[in-house]
Amino acid sequence: MSINTGHSEKSGVTRRSFLAGAGVGALGIAAAGMFGCSPANEEKPKASAAEEGSTPAASTNTTVEMTETVDTDVVVIGTGVSGLTAAISAAEGGAKVIVLEKLDGLKKVYAHSITAVGTSFQKELGEDWTPEELVAFWNQYPDSDSFMDTDAQLFAAEHSAESIDWLIEHGVDIVGVTVPPTNPFQVPARTFVTSADRDGVKAYLEPLKAKAEELGVEFRFSTEATKIVADASGAVTGLETVSGDKGTLFNVKSLIVAAGGFGGSSDLLRLYAPHTPNCSTFDGESKGFALLQAKTVGADVVAPGGTMAYFVNVDGGYSDNAGQGLFVNREGKRWVNENLYFLDRAGIAYKQGITEYWALYDSALYEQVAGQTGEKGLESGTIVKADTIEELAKKMNVNIAALTKTVEDYNGYCEAKNDPEFGKPATRMGRVFDPDDPKEYDLDVIDKEFTLLNPLATAPFYAIDMTVQTTALSGTTGGMRTNTDGQVIAVDGSLIPNLYAVGESANGHLIGYFYPQSGTSLCMCFCFGRYAGAAAAANATA
Repeated sequence: MSINTGHSEKSGVTRRSFLAGAGVGALGIAAAGMFGCSPANEEKPKASAAEEGSTPAASTNTTVEMTETVDTDVVVIGTGVSGLTAAISAAEGGAKVIVLEKLDGLKKVYAHSITAVGTSFQKELGEDWTPEELVAFWNQYPDSDSFMDTDAQLFAAEHSAESIDWLIEHGVDIVGVTVPPTNPFQVPARTFVTSADRDGVKAYLEPLKAKAEELGVEFRFSTEATKIVADASGAVTGLETVSGDKGTLFNVKSLIVAAGGFGGSSDLLRLYAPHTPNCSTFDGESKGFALLQAKTVGADVVAPGGTMAYFVNVDGGYSDNAGQGLFVNREGKRWVNENLYFLDRAGIAYKQGITEYWALYDSALYEQVAGQTGEKGLESGTIVKADTIEELAKKMNVNIAALTKTVEDYNGYCEAKNDPEFGKPATRMGRVFDPDDPKEYDLDVIDKEFTLLNPLATAPFYAIDMTVQTTALSGTTGGMRTNTDGQVIAVDGSLIPNLYAVGESANGHLIGYFYPQSGTSLCMCFCFGRYAGAAAAANATA
């Protein structure tokens, strides 16, 4: 296993760069508590009142007495994809493994597709990227202060084909590679899917749990991790947990935190996701265990400031993944190349401070993208229509003159078949699923030409309200910094003995303030889950 602390100014985030890049200062949030403090054995200065109030308590249910003690090699917190992967890898490394889950069954998982390059599936199709090209794609919208550890990203990309093979060997039914319905222009095809389509529990969790049980892994459900225990040197030695009114102390040789993100905590979302200020809580069971415990064990934290979110009409049914309409902000001005991948558009919106925009269509195009599904939006007011652009602007509550000029300019681009403002092509070839095939994911895609520069020519005109959506994706970005073996890095750059973290508990240095592509998170989870489990087992059995 490689050891790469990855603690550098290039890949890291300092207190100063986070405050400047994520705009936390503007929210009036104190800096203390956002990053790991000094190791637990060092004397700490007393926090100010503002600092004490800036971060929720680091543990819960601390009044429950630890009446049971369990000794084991490795404990894994969480039954998500990264946790189960780590547990299997640790068991295969010869360790005695216990997996804890605070729910009474497998965690619900929204993940369904995986990104990978260099696989046999892609080679058979004659199309593929190099790992370096995938990393470049993940970082195509870099900040001046980059949060990303590109070396760790490259490690995941280089081992992504290996992850696909590993999943197949461990019971996951990967059926092949395709393009997702959200990105008809994905080239090369790099979205891997299973026979269970979008059901992540059936696709990944159930077969991986079965494999773990076959290897002798013990599962304890309805058991909540409450506190990481460390000795005077800062080495992790155990974990306190609560199940009902019973407390259990697990004495461990290695602890793997795969407890998910912080989407279930409104306080942490405000603190760690300022790029999505209107974000509501989601994925209720993941309330930031890794972030809260980082302070107590001296772990470094990378918090890019965003969430895995995108824009939708809240009344549903509308889809224009190709970007065939005209998208304007609350000022009535165009703000993006509408043809960009929908997650790229979301990232650009976050950076511009946009949490809501309007998608405009004339009557002909509206019938194509929302004619069969827009009735609810028209009734509720999230879709408005009018016979003139001026009237439409009033219903949108945007500046009439600004919107009128925007539409006039855009219509001129459409007539000329040239977009000098944002470079959207007039037409573009893409790949879509056969509309006669009932499966959402069909490996046999067909070619389709999209007309992208469509004028607002025929009344009535429609504007569809698009707002930040977080509930459909469970992801947050921000957690403990780790190396490629999942070992947690302290604020001083050293490794915290016996402590590992994977998945959303440790993705801040891997995924930026916006989510770059569907399947990226699973690519990271399976790669680093495998390597963290193996490293934790080697540490425990040494």
